[in-house]
Amino acid sequence: MSYSLSFTKAILVVIFISDKIRQKQFEFLSTSDISKYLSIPKPTLVKILQSLNRANIIETKEGKQGGIRLLKKPSQITVLEILNAVEKGKPLFQTSFNILAEGKKPDAAQNSIKSLLNTAENELKTALAKKTIEEILIEINT
Repeated sequence: MSYSLSFTKAILVVIFISDKIRQKQFEFLSTSDISKYLSIPKPTLVKILQSLNRANIIETKEGKQGGIRLLKKPSQITVLEILNAVEKGKPLFQTSFNILAEGKKPDAAQNSIKSLLNTAENELKTALAKKTIEEILIEINT
């Protein structure tokens, strides 16, 4: 499998920021606080935040009053959007088999496996597209 741990951590970052909004903490959150409370090393967090920023999920502000905040409401952010921001189109499964066997059966086997894995990835993305950060916040607060 190819999706990185950064994808999961990015979901946690967005949930953390969203939860602070729900608690009426509308100021920008510092990267130090996010790093500390989520146990994400700062270099990893910076990469995650850059990806989320490029995808217009968060905005960053430099300086003493700076930090991170959401650009969208939690109800408008899907888990798939976070996946696409962090993984940038990288496939979940590697399907370059590089086998030496040639012929009808090896080709059919590779095509069958590729089809199965592509279907599985598409079903995963469909499920991720249906789940919003708002829904996760409701689940964790019940």
